[in-house]
Amino acid sequence: MSRLSFLSTLCISLVTLSLSTLAQTFPDPLKLKGDFVYVHDPSLIQRESDGKYFLFTSHSKAGIITADDLAGPWTQVGSILPQNSSISLPGRDDIWAPDVSFHDGTYYAYYAVSTSGSMNSAIGLATSDTMEPGTWTDLGQVFATKTGDPYNAIDPNLIIDENGTPLLTFGELLMGDIYQFELDNDFKTPTTKPVQVAHNSTAPSPVEGSFVWKHDNYYYLFTSSGICCGVLNNLPPPGNEYKVFVGRSKSAHGPFLDHAGVDLRNNGGTLVIASHGDVYAPGGEGVFTDSKSGKDIFVYHYLHSQDSIAYKEANASLGLNAIDWSSGWPVLTNI
Repeated sequence: MSRLSFLSTLCISLVTLSLSTLAQTFPDPLKLKGDFVYVHDPSLIQRESDGKYFLFTSHSKAGIITADDLAGPWTQVGSILPQNSSISLPGRDDIWAPDVSFHDGTYYAYYAVSTSGSMNSAIGLATSDTMEPGTWTDLGQVFATKTGDPYNAIDPNLIIDENGTPLLTFGELLMGDIYQFELDNDFKTPTTKPVQVAHNSTAPSPVEGSFVWKHDNYYYLFTSSGICCGVLNNLPPPGNEYKVFVGRSKSAHGPFLDHAGVDLRNNGGTLVIASHGDVYAPGGEGVFTDSKSGKDIFVYHYLHSQDSIAYKEANASLGLNAIDWSSGWPVLTNI
């Protein structure tokens, strides 16, 4: 998410993070057709009725971008919350990190309201039957935090656990912790207190943007770690920028262990993707299954490291790769 003024001053050492790596090189993202569209913290889903792709992004009041083909062209068509969030907090007009999923005929969009460097944050919920602009109903606040809390209500992600219970995962860089709590069957009312599932003790504890995905018998917890934003005039040391790690568990609640058996609550994490070629600071990740190809697609944003748009936040782009699960771990491949 965007925390430009805060993150531009950070210089993070990630050397204590477990870098259990399955692949030392990374494929380039799918080459997209059409005009550039800004993407940050992407959430990608296909409409059940016709297979149309809907991509959601931070900012633009939770921008909606659509395409008929995964490679595009992609077109921004509107917003989830064009009239702002009903949550009465600063940032209600600048929605962060929408997470969209489909359950029992309804599309659920969890989103975050906050401002750069603030702990006064909230997770909200909107619903729609079609995902089209103008069809979203804002249901307001699901969960909120304040200064002094051990977690920050940012970067929500919904998964249905092994018992059929809605489970919300959240957390971000300021606290460096990822937490979960269960929801009632209304998908809005918390029924348990937050429980920690990931932590990085490397000051200032840079882990956020969590996403849980079930494949075969495991639940995989992906997290983004490092500096995401504000690097144009203040590049961090190489390796300290955004990248994505993963751990897995037989339960959606964890404990999540990396490929070396290290718990994600103790600096664990197997590297999934990092900067390479023109791809710089990839993160804000998600996964969806493409009904047209049958493949699981890894979705992320990245900055460019080459040419005149290098390191510019305004040129944050959509990254798409297929996932090879044959090892039991997510290895990215070309689409």
